[in-house]
Amino acid sequence: MIPGSGPLRLFAALLTLAGGATLATAATPDPALQALRSRDAYVSPQTLGPATVAGEARLAEAAESLAGSGHPVKLAIVAGPSGAPSMLTYARRLKRTLAYQGTIVVTAPSRPVVAVGPRAPAAITRDLRAGRVGQIADPIQRVVEAAGRAVGAPIDDGAGSGTLGVTVLLALAVIGGAWAAAWGLRREARRASAALAGERARVRVELDALRARARTLASRPDPSPAARGALDRAVAAYSEALVQIERARRPEEVRRAVPPLDRGLAALAEAARALGEPLEDGGLYEGLCAIDPGHGAATSMAVSADGDEALPACEQCAHDAAAGRPPSRRVVPIGGRHEPFDEAPPAREILSG
Repeated sequence: MIPGSGPLRLFAALLTLAGGATLATAATPDPALQALRSRDAYVSPQTLGPATVAGEARLAEAAESLAGSGHPVKLAIVAGPSGAPSMLTYARRLKRTLAYQGTIVVTAPSRPVVAVGPRAPAAITRDLRAGRVGQIADPIQRVVEAAGRAVGAPIDDGAGSGTLGVTVLLALAVIGGAWAAAWGLRREARRASAALAGERARVRVELDALRARARTLASRPDPSPAARGALDRAVAAYSEALVQIERARRPEEVRRAVPPLDRGLAALAEAARALGEPLEDGGLYEGLCAIDPGHGAATSMAVSADGDEALPACEQCAHDAAAGRPPSRRVVPIGGRHEPFDEAPPAREILSG
């Protein structure tokens, strides 16, 4: 079986939500819900404005760090509780609708930060209060600190935990004139964290597409030994590249994933030829879901939340769109903006430069 999280998580049935409200009956689709279906971090542009991309990158990095230690989380800063009477009800609704087994942490302007997860609510509330996370002014840091405490594993998101950050700043203040230096270091850490998350995202979308296409090819009846061997090599290269991007701690270290990515794509092309389905140059995404290639083969058409043109889509995306919940297209950070995955240059061209 090909490793990694697959599209099955997107096939969870919608459940009746607390208070009789459902996202299907909301006046407009919840952008946080749509985003969190395919990624682990979301920041509403209404909350951070120009800092949205960098903020979401920091949340994504923190989520990845926690997931790597066995604590999967989804982190979000939203404009408000989207039709729910409270942030806690909203967070519970997100968790139930996504059928998510990990912890969800959400905050909004002038709203508390809340967390729902496998741990007992009383334990989560106790740890959030003990950490005084509600008093952290920076919403990104507030969510990161809350996530660590909610799962029982405070982390360093690249800029330092709230407690560590205060300790360091107070120590530097004694030296005199060091406050500016401290803030400069924090800004540099945030930029580095955002850059690392961006590089990972560019490679990950191609790896997800490689995995999805390999699964599609593997489902063909009676593949030849040559096709099976090529698919095995593609999967092995996928796993190696995935390990490299997860081990990377600096943007330049993500480049180590380029050689196995190239080997995986070459093996995938070889398998496709052996099965009589040759891939054209640059055709990695051809025939896959145009909403998110990681979902697998496109079997229908759907209009995304970001446009008005029907796109090739997987069964789940088409179902969501038909039910009034159009999904958002997967994006990657390019030049400080989020661009649709298929409009970005190939990751290996950028990382090899």
